Amino acid sequence: MKTFIIQHIDAIITTALGLGLSIYAWHQRERLRASPQKIVRALPILALLVLAFGLLRFTFESRVTYEWHRVYSADHHASAEFPRPTDAETSTDTARGVSLQNLTIQCDIPYRSINLRLSYNGIPPEGAGLTVEQRIEGMRSYFEQQGFTVASCVPEESADIPHYRIVINKGEKTRVFLRVAITSKAIYRAMATSTDGYHDDAVITRFLDSFVIH
Repeated sequence: MKTFIIQHIDAIITTALGLGLSIYAWHQRERLRASPQKIVRALPILALLVLAFGLLRFTFESRVTYEWHRVYSADHHASAEFPRPTDAETSTDTARGVSLQNLTIQCDIPYRSINLRLSYNGIPPEGAGLTVEQRIEGMRSYFEQQGFTVASCVPEESADIPHYRIVINKGEKTRVFLRVAITSKAIYRAMATSTDGYHDDAVITRFLDSFVIH
């Protein structure tokens, strides 16, 4: 119940406001009709519009449809299932004269404060000799420098490629869930960011569980 309220708080507030105004307008209808101010006379209609808008928000939020499809990283070594159309962001890092292209595929979930991302970045020359543990510790340090708190960092059992599940928080609302895979040439990430009570949304679980290395 608490999660439902948090997830639909905007629609609940709008509906409650519209309902309250409608009840008030009904009880005060004679006085409102006699008012010389147009905005006051229009209050019953405005109240109904606010109420209708709140109910429509409930309807749209509960009817979000998903079309799950698998999306691959640019090098086709990693993939994950996304529930909505995606777009891509490309950046380039240069280290010791070597350019490394980073590609992030992402989508937002409508009526949810959720963003899903699949990304990878090549390992620069100066990091070629680092161990998996050192890379993970470097990621933890980076998150902490950005103001995040690492809540958990747990290795997953994998046949040959190290995988980790990481949960980080920023403030009381923002939570980021990651699955990270580390190969000899690149680091791959499936990342779900949520706010406003959507941390347990089933979309996040399916997205993260679909992350695989090929």
